[in-house]
Amino acid sequence: MNITIHTVTLEDEFRSCPLCGYNDGFHTMLKRDQEHNVVHWLFICPACHEIFDIHQKSISP
Repeated sequence: MNITIHTVTLEDEFRSCPLCGYNDGFHTMLKRDQEHNVVHWLFICPACHEIFDIHQKSISP
């Protein structure tokens, strides 16, 4: 399954989907990157189900 992750630059807030316009917030998911030893915090639009990355991550234990 090929998933597209859209990159978003976080300004004041990230509440509205830039693709479909949904404006009541997002679901979240975590994705481990084994190669770089980090966990990415990603956001999923409840309406169009597209995935967004605002560059929030943590070092994976």
